[in-house]
Amino acid sequence: MATTFSPSATSWIIQRWQTEPGSVMIRTLNRTSSSLEHLLDTANAENVDLLLTSSPMLLQHLQEHQKLAPFDGAPMSSQHLVPESIRATSVAVAISGFGLLINRSALAARHLPAPEDWSDLMRPQYQGGLLMSSPSRSDTNHLMVESLLQQKGWIQGWEILLASAGNLVTISSRSFGVADKIKSGLGVAGPVIDNYANLLLNDPHLSFTYFPQSAVSPTYVAVLKNSPHAEEAKRFIHYLLSPEGQRILADANTGKYPVTPLPANNARAVQQAMLMSQQPLNYRLILKRQQLVQRMFDTAISFRLAQLKDAWRALYSAESRLKHTLPEVRALLTAIPVDAANSEDEVWLARLDNKAFAEQKMLEWQLWFLNNQKLAIKKLEELK
Repeated sequence: MATTFSPSATSWIIQRWQTEPGSVMIRTLNRTSSSLEHLLDTANAENVDLLLTSSPMLLQHLQEHQKLAPFDGAPMSSQHLVPESIRATSVAVAISGFGLLINRSALAARHLPAPEDWSDLMRPQYQGGLLMSSPSRSDTNHLMVESLLQQKGWIQGWEILLASAGNLVTISSRSFGVADKIKSGLGVAGPVIDNYANLLLNDPHLSFTYFPQSAVSPTYVAVLKNSPHAEEAKRFIHYLLSPEGQRILADANTGKYPVTPLPANNARAVQQAMLMSQQPLNYRLILKRQQLVQRMFDTAISFRLAQLKDAWRALYSAESRLKHTLPEVRALLTAIPVDAANSEDEVWLARLDNKAFAEQKMLEWQLWFLNNQKLAIKKLEELK
């Protein structure tokens, strides 16, 4: 089974499956989404039978390249959670939500309040205290970023991301790395998916709070078209969908929620119902602008994090000295070079699939951000 999840997130399910009569041993291959895409594109070299992931982008790519087998018999009650374009091959077996993992000890040491939503991460007092991953490194993070952009709108969403980025310690290479770094005290808080956070909550120093409008993120399974053990793979999927499998997925050891409703007396039933009732993400838009969001995030934040933090530090210092905000400088540091109309224009977005066009745009964006930052610094210097 190839998976984008960490070993700790899958070991409990596999251990329980292997106590079942007639079960087979499962070997896992834990890779990033891009690594699995490359591996499965070139050849099924690792004899992969099954894929377990929360990335609809990876599944869409594999389906388009005829790498996934059709799957019949998935319950319609949960298949509505699966993006329509991959519903024939991919099955939802569990759900997760997004929120903030918080190191309460680190917060207390800095005398800070606990953040509750994305907008709280923009506050100056969290400077040098936040952690995050990049959409180009983590599809889970990509979905979190998209949920923000879709809920707040393209312009305000990027304003929140860019202001929050000024408070980052670093950008983690993996989404579960954010949770690990917060646990170690490297930062005070960061946006993560609940299943990584829930596995750490036996630590009394940590807490997790869902975003008020957390999108639901399904866990998908799919059988590879050339699977040497297709029948066993399908049997494992049916097991995950069975009452026993759903009970295991409901167990806190997985950090997830089942797709079948929990009984009302279950402590996690209310949160499960809240997640299931959320407006689904626009997956068509996510898939169309995947390249734009990833390239914009890296150009605006990942590749210039040190300069970005310097600019925000200078702004915070000036605002503290003057005892009022500087909206003109903030506007320069939170503006982006692609407007809301282009961010949803499928014809324009399709042009980013052309490598030469994409590279030209990224170069233009780099210069655009650099010029804006220079203007912002110049305005701050004029205030002295």
